[in-house]
Amino acid sequence: MMTEQLKKEWLISCAGWSAFIFFMTATYILYDWAMPPAEEINNRPGWALQEWGIWYVLTPIVFRLLSQYHSAKLLTKQRWIAVISLMLCISMTYQAIFDFLVLCDPIPYTMLYFAPSHPLVLGVISYLWHTFLRTELTEQHDVFEVDAGSKTALLSYDDITHINSASNYVELHTEHQHFLKRITLKQVEQQLPNSQFIRTHRSHLVNLNYIERIQIKPSGSGLVLLKSGQTVALSKAFKPALKAKLKHVA
Repeated sequence: MMTEQLKKEWLISCAGWSAFIFFMTATYILYDWAMPPAEEINNRPGWALQEWGIWYVLTPIVFRLLSQYHSAKLLTKQRWIAVISLMLCISMTYQAIFDFLVLCDPIPYTMLYFAPSHPLVLGVISYLWHTFLRTELTEQHDVFEVDAGSKTALLSYDDITHINSASNYVELHTEHQHFLKRITLKQVEQQLPNSQFIRTHRSHLVNLNYIERIQIKPSGSGLVLLKSGQTVALSKAFKPALKAKLKHVA
């Protein structure tokens, strides 16, 4: 199910490129109609779509990457440059291969022809994202936006008992529910206050306010027993820091 943000990203992309391609196609037709045959450019009606159609796909990808980095508070200048550079490489490679195989144009000619326009397009896409799609995060400094069925919900840090890593996702647990969020555990840890949350394992973060007690095994590892009745793994590497934190809290 698409969120409102995703719908907005695709709408801006599709509407914007459809309008641009229609304008370019009409311009080609009107120019040829107004000029004598010897000066016609003879671009067929689908020419603009052939040259710019790839951006129907690349534009929402740029929007999504920028939005995800921004929502995770990880959108730095370096990451923005990395996203733009990646999309530029993809667009130029696609155009060079397409023109070489379909139109028999030399690759250097294609690269030179599109070198000014593709960076300009990416600059416009960045401007559109910043102006129309970038969300303000200042009012959500102590909550996570999570998927709740077909809608999104705001989950307060105080309601989270513990967090588990699940590949490129994390599971955020409350006393009675759990939610998935597409983000890494390391990114989550960077957002959370270290006075409230602590890592107990490479795959687990725990809210200190929900810890009932810890249980140490003969091997040196252990379990963190939560007030909700849930248990979380405790590795030997993180045990000293947890004990010190619990003593400090007490």
